[in-house]
Amino acid sequence: MQNLVKHTLYLFLCITGLTAAMTLAGIGYAWFFSEAKELPHLEWLIGSVIIEVVAVILMLAKKGLKYLPDTQTDKEPKDTLKFMEGFISTGTSATVVSNRVSWLAGDDKLISILQSKIEKGIRIEIITPIEVPEALKEKLNGASFIVTRENVSPEARFTLVNGDRSGAEKLAIARGVHPDHEITIFDNNSGPQIIAMAKDIIRKSKELANAA
Repeated sequence: MQNLVKHTLYLFLCITGLTAAMTLAGIGYAWFFSEAKELPHLEWLIGSVIIEVVAVILMLAKKGLKYLPDTQTDKEPKDTLKFMEGFISTGTSATVVSNRVSWLAGDDKLISILQSKIEKGIRIEIITPIEVPEALKEKLNGASFIVTRENVSPEARFTLVNGDRSGAEKLAIARGVHPDHEITIFDNNSGPQIIAMAKDIIRKSKELANAA
């Protein structure tokens, strides 16, 4: 599909370039070699070239932007909380991979949000390297807690939604701390390889947890 889009863009660009060149050649011929003293349609010819160039730039920009990931920087924890609520709501399942669970255990509002999503039928999985407190498990009744028991905590922190729906996945990767907490959001246009790597990490983590 991406090759088809690329070839279509190249074809459109070539056609636009040829028509623009023909228009400019006609203007040049009429300007320098024609005996006519007036060129009544000159402004229309020049205008059409400008419009074509602008249209190509806008189309290429629009097509190219969808292959770039979205990013946001949160200054306050409440901004991240609002993002997580909306992001998890976009899918029928969500897997949270974190190198620590203190951020979740100490946030009653996020816990209540996750619990409400579970009650609405969204499947929630939380993967951590160490066991989570029993009190947190009780508050998130219905969530799946996967403990890898790794000696060295992984650096990865991300949330994958629709992990079991090929083509509909979305991945949010977090880094840094507030006020410079950055989240990068990928989909199957902007980061199919990165999403595949995240799914591999989740699969390996589950295998590690089952083997422990």
